Amino acid sequence: MSMLDRFDDVARRAIVRAGLLAREAGRDRLDDETLLVALAASARVATRLGVPADAVRDACPGAAAGRDRELLAALGIDLDEVRDRLPVRIDDPARWRLHRPIPLPLRVRLTGPGVSLVLTEPARKAVEVALNLRGYGTPVTEDGLLRGVLADRRTPSFRALRRLRIDLPRLATSVYARG
Repeated sequence: MSMLDRFDDVARRAIVRAGLLAREAGRDRLDDETLLVALAASARVATRLGVPADAVRDACPGAAAGRDRELLAALGIDLDEVRDRLPVRIDDPARWRLHRPIPLPLRVRLTGPGVSLVLTEPARKAVEVALNLRGYGTPVTEDGLLRGVLADRRTPSFRALRRLRIDLPRLATSVYARG
């Protein structure tokens, strides 16, 4: 069983989006800044943060920022259109797995089509907080993942939120109030 099975569809898609961002950047790790950028790509989370997704990306220097899209666009190729035409969608959450290898209990890995990423410690913590804060039988939501990002003030993603001058107490109150 994949840890992703305990996420709702929207949160699952955010994790997959983060994996795709890391993959596009040629990384072998998924960090917390990339997770924050993937969360901010959701209009609902961007509204909650009070800043556009592009501002979050700019505030996260460590986030996976691949140039594939940019380079292909220079050639007149739309990466999203290419992905839409593939017979099997690489962003289909059913094709992705979030798991903890038995011999390495502190390592969490996200695997999908053509990619295997180890979550950095801050990203792993964010996922674990989201998993542990949900009630029994309640799926992890985007808010749960955002709670995970807010859980440790020492992480790069938390510092990025500070740089954006987001009202962090208000944000924490709003994501915790949602259950």
